[in-house]
Amino acid sequence: MFPQPQIQEFKEAFTMIDQNRDGFIDVEDLKDIYSSLGLTPEENSLKEMLKECPGQLNFTGFLTIFGDKTQGTDPESTILSAFQMFDADNAGELPEEYVKDLLMNMGDNFTPDEIKQTWKEAPISGGIVDYKKFTKIIKGSDTDNV
Repeated sequence: MFPQPQIQEFKEAFTMIDQNRDGFIDVEDLKDIYSSLGLTPEENSLKEMLKECPGQLNFTGFLTIFGDKTQGTDPESTILSAFQMFDADNAGELPEEYVKDLLMNMGDNFTPDEIKQTWKEAPISGGIVDYKKFTKIIKGSDTDNV
């Protein structure tokens, strides 16, 4: 489902959320992680989050939920085709400011904060976005063969 390096990243995230280190994420763990972010969500909303997993949320359930969520996005070929529509030279790269403008002004408009968060993961070098690699990152695919 996921490449090994990505599974390791999920394991690190799971361990960080599992505040009491019992191997399960529960309402108390979620309260603690939200609290560390300065947030105080309603207990009912935390319980709703946990309802996505049948039974207790262990690491396997955590991976399954992420697998389901990533499968809910467009296929890699669709995302790649969307970028290619704006790449007249078919170079696999687009100017960072151009992509930022597209994200903020077309379709589901991104906020500046969403752009900032997206750019943390984006392969940008010298003001150029490698959209082929970025598509693979979005889909959790192997980026070594780009």
